[in-house]
Amino acid sequence: MEPRNEALAKVWADPPGVVGRLYALQNDTIGKRTMVTAFAFFLLGGANALLMRIQLARPENNFIGPELYNQFFTMHGSTMMYLFAVPMLEGFAILILPFLLGTREMPFPRLSVFSYFTFLFGGILFYSSFLIGAAPDAGWFAYTPLSGPEFSPGPGMDFWLLALSVAEVGAIAAGVEIIIAILKMRAPGMTISRMPLFAWAMLVMAFSILFAFIPLIVGSLLLELDRQAGTRFFDPTAGGSPILWQHLFWIFGHPEVYIQFIPAAGLVSMIVPAFTRRPIAAYTLITMAMVATGFISFGLWVHHMFTVGLPQVAMTFFAVASMMIALPSGVQFFAWVATIWAGRPVYKTSFLFVIGFLALFALGGITGVMVGSPPFDWQVHDSFFVVAHFHYVLVGGVLFPIFAALYFWIPKFSGKVLDERLGRWNFWLMFIGFNITFFPMHVAGILGMPRRVYTYLPGAGLDTWNLVATGGAFILAAGTLLFVANLFYSLRRGAAAGDNPWSADSLEWSTTSPPPNYGFAVLPIVRSRHPLWEQEALHQGDEKVERLVRALSEWPTTWRAALATSTLEAQPEEVFRVSGPSLWPFIASVGVMIIFAAEIFRLHLLTLGGVLVLTVAIIGWHWPEKPVTTAGEEIAFAQEHGLAVRPDGSRAVSRAGMWLAILSLVIALSSFLFSYFYIRLEHDVWPPAGIAAPELTWMAAGTAAILLSGGAMAWGLRAIRQGNQGMLKVGLALAFGLAAAGLALQLYDFSQLPFGWQDNAYGSLFYTLGAYAFLWLLAGLVMNGLAQLWAWQGRYSAQQYWAVENVALFWYGLVAGWLILLATLYLAPHLT
Repeated sequence: MEPRNEALAKVWADPPGVVGRLYALQNDTIGKRTMVTAFAFFLLGGANALLMRIQLARPENNFIGPELYNQFFTMHGSTMMYLFAVPMLEGFAILILPFLLGTREMPFPRLSVFSYFTFLFGGILFYSSFLIGAAPDAGWFAYTPLSGPEFSPGPGMDFWLLALSVAEVGAIAAGVEIIIAILKMRAPGMTISRMPLFAWAMLVMAFSILFAFIPLIVGSLLLELDRQAGTRFFDPTAGGSPILWQHLFWIFGHPEVYIQFIPAAGLVSMIVPAFTRRPIAAYTLITMAMVATGFISFGLWVHHMFTVGLPQVAMTFFAVASMMIALPSGVQFFAWVATIWAGRPVYKTSFLFVIGFLALFALGGITGVMVGSPPFDWQVHDSFFVVAHFHYVLVGGVLFPIFAALYFWIPKFSGKVLDERLGRWNFWLMFIGFNITFFPMHVAGILGMPRRVYTYLPGAGLDTWNLVATGGAFILAAGTLLFVANLFYSLRRGAAAGDNPWSADSLEWSTTSPPPNYGFAVLPIVRSRHPLWEQEALHQGDEKVERLVRALSEWPTTWRAALATSTLEAQPEEVFRVSGPSLWPFIASVGVMIIFAAEIFRLHLLTLGGVLVLTVAIIGWHWPEKPVTTAGEEIAFAQEHGLAVRPDGSRAVSRAGMWLAILSLVIALSSFLFSYFYIRLEHDVWPPAGIAAPELTWMAAGTAAILLSGGAMAWGLRAIRQGNQGMLKVGLALAFGLAAAGLALQLYDFSQLPFGWQDNAYGSLFYTLGAYAFLWLLAGLVMNGLAQLWAWQGRYSAQQYWAVENVALFWYGLVAGWLILLATLYLAPHLT
C-alpha cells in the first residue's frame, strides 16, 4: 500500500475493540449493521406470518387463539413496514452512496450512528412487549377507538406507539443524512443530470420520509396523550374525532408504500443496465417519474378511507389521483422493458429477481388501480383481495429488488460472489412460493373472506384457497432461508469477486472489493452518466479540478477530509473535516430510548432523566473540537486551489442540515395545524359553548418580545460578519433575554386559562400546540446559550461565524413558527 493510502486508511479507521464498536461510524460499518439488523427483523416478521398462515390453513383451527393471532398480525405488519423495508433501503444508501457518488463518507457520520442505534433500540423495545405478555394487538394501523384507552387499556399499544416512534426517529435522521450527501457531496462534475438513478431514488425517498414519518409521529403523540394524559383528540363525546387518526396515519401510510417502492425501483435501474450491457433507456423520463411519484403519493391517502362516509367530490379527487400514479410507475416499467429488449441480457441470479419483480409488480399495479375505484373498493375493502394486492406491491415490488441488490452488491463489499446455483434455487422457491401464497388470496377475497380474522367457517369455499396459501408460505420461507445459507456458505467458501464482476458502469465498481475505508484516495471526476463505460480515465477533466483532487490525496492526511460541491453542477465549494468517532451519538440514542421506554410504564421521573441524558449527549456531540491542522497549511491550500478549507466543519453542509431541521419542525407544525383545523371544521361553534375566546393581552406582549428577539439576533449576526465580537455578544444576550421574557409571559397566560387539556378536544389542542411552541423556543434558547458561551471563548470571527448563522436561521424559523401558532390559538377564534 502506498504511504498516502496507509495514512488515509489510518485516519479513516474505526476504533478497534469491543468498546470501539460503539464509536464506529464508517459508512460501510453502519450500512452493514443497519441491513443485517433489518434482515433479522424481516425473519422475525416472517415467522409471525407463518404462524398466522398455520392458523388459517383450515377452518375453525385452534392452533392459536384470537388474542395471540391479533398480536402476531399486529407485530407482522408493523415489523415489515417500520423495522424492515425502510431501514433496509436506508442501510443500502448509507453503505453504497459514498462510493456511488465518488466521495469519502456521508456528511454527518455521527448522525448515521445515532440513526442505527435508535432503530435497533426501537425494534428491541417493540419486541420486548412479548416478554411481559403485552404485545400490541390493535393492528399495524392502530385505528381509534380500538387503540384508545377504553378498548386497549394495557401497555400493548403504548409499546406500538412509543417503541416504533424510536425507530421512526432513526429513519428521519438517516433521511436527513441521505439528502445532504446527495445534494452536497457528489464527485466533481457529477451534475444532477449525471446522478445515478439510485441516488435520485434515495433523494425522493428521503424527502418523502420527512413529509410522511413526521405526521405519523405527531399522530402517535396525540394518541399517546389520549391514552396517558387524558386528552380528547379522538374522543367524539368531547369534540374529538376518531377519523382524524385515520387521516394522520394514512398521510404516512400510503406514501410509505412509495417510500419503499421508489428506492427499490432505483436499485432495479442500476442492475438492469449492468446485466443488459447497455445504458438505461429514458433516463430523464425515469427521473421525472420518480419525482412525480413522490409528489402524487401524498395525494392518495384517502383511498384507504372510501368506506368511512366521505363526500363524493373528495372520493372522486382521490380516485383520480390513485389512477394517475400508475402513469409514472408505467414510465419506469416500460423503460426497464425497453432496456432489456434492446440489450443482451445475462441471466444471473440478481437479474432473475429483477424479472420476477417486473412480473409481480405489474399484477400488483393492476389490482391497485382496481381498488382505487370507489365502487370496486366498496366490494373488496377489508377483504383478502386487498391483502393480496398490497403483498404483490410490497413483496413483489420491494422485496424482490432488495434480493436482486443483495446478489448484485454483496460481492463488492465482501469480496465474494454468492453461489449462483443456490441463488437460482433461492429465486425460484421465492417466486413460486410467493405466487402460491398470495394469488389465491385474490380469489378468497372475492369470495368474501374478510382480512384480520383468525378463523372462518367451513363450507364457504375458502378451505382450499387457504390451505394452498399456507403451503406456498412454507415454500417462500424455504427460499428465504436458502438465501441465508447461501450467504454464509459464500462468505466462507465463495469465489473471489474481483473489482467489477458484473462489468457495471457506476463509480463504486472502480474500487477494490471490498473497498478501502476512505473510498477514494484520488476523488473521481465525472463527465458521463456511465463513467466506467464512457470515460477512459476517472481523474481527468478540468485542469483546476484535476489538480485539486490529486492534491487532496496528499493533504490533509491527518484528519478526515471530504469535498463539498455545489448542488446543481457539482463544482467544488470547500474542503471540510468530517466528524470522527464519538460515543455521544450512542449515548443520545440511549437517552431517546429511555424517554420512550419510561413513558410506556408511566415512569415520568425516568423520562426526565432520559431528557437530561439526551440533552447532555447532543451538546457533547456538537462541542467544538480543536483544529487538527495549522492556519498556514489551510491558507496555502486555499490560495493554491481557490476554495475554502474548513477543519472545523463545513459551512455548506451544516447550513443544509439546519434547513432540513427547520423543515422538519415546519412539517410537524403543519401536522398539528391540520389536526386543529380538522376538528375545528367539525364544530359550528369555536371555542365550544361555555369557553370564551382567549384574551389577547399577554399573548400580544409575549409575541412582541419574540419579534424583537429576532431583530436582536439579526443585529448580532451582522456584527460578527463585520468582525465585531462585542456586538455579537450583546445581540445574542438581547435575543436570549427577550425570548425568555416572551416565554415567561406566555406561560403565565396559560396558567390563567379557564379550561384544561382534559376538558374537551379544544382544550387538548390549545395546550398541545402551545407546548409545541414552548419546546421550539426552549430549543432555541439552549442553542443561543451555547453560542454565547462560545462567543465569550472567542471562537467566532469575521472568517468563522457560520455556527452563529445556523443559530440565527433556526431563530428566524422559531419566530415565524411562534407567530403562526399563536395566531392560530388566539386570533383564529376571534375571526371565526
